[in-house]
Amino acid sequence: MKTATRKRPQASLAKILGKNTLKLTLAGIFIGYLHSEDGWVALFLASYLVYTLTKRWQSPAADRQVYLTGAILSGVLGVCCELWGIYFGYWEYHDLGPDRSFPFWLPFAWALAFTFIYQLEKDLFLLSGTRQLSVKIIITLLVAMIFPTYGEIITINMGVWTYFWPYQILGVPLLAIGLLVIFHSGLNFLMVLLCRKFGWKNEVFNP
Repeated sequence: MKTATRKRPQASLAKILGKNTLKLTLAGIFIGYLHSEDGWVALFLASYLVYTLTKRWQSPAADRQVYLTGAILSGVLGVCCELWGIYFGYWEYHDLGPDRSFPFWLPFAWALAFTFIYQLEKDLFLLSGTRQLSVKIIITLLVAMIFPTYGEIITINMGVWTYFWPYQILGVPLLAIGLLVIFHSGLNFLMVLLCRKFGWKNEVFNP
């Protein structure tokens, strides 16, 4: 009985991580394979974002506000970061045609990144059952470090874009990994403030 009890959380954790890794892999391959047709990629990601938010709209009122607000903030702030990096030549997107440096699909990818990470953190928090802030922060940092980096490794190695910073791991610079952690952790902190201000109860930002 004790052995069976121990195995359940491990299986659940494996299922959560496996499912999300598969989703990220498929998304990375899709963008990588069709990145030269960025208009079609943008249309698909925009449609999937609408589908995701519509599906999440069936959640409790506070949770649906979190999905919508977080997706908008992530999309807007992510685009600002992209414009900064492209303008100063820190990275470059490929196969966009003449006089273009910004893929159409980027805003939707950043918005979907929030819905993906938020749901993953929510599942992990519920699985662990922890109420300790320190444990939640560690989970958040690990998610922000591992999953966005993994997605970038796939797309970079399929020729979507190139970083020009040194000290890279499979095409992703250590600086970029640090900035991804700062971005997603900072967005989480902003969502904590908004959830507390408006009373949006949820497992991740305002339990």
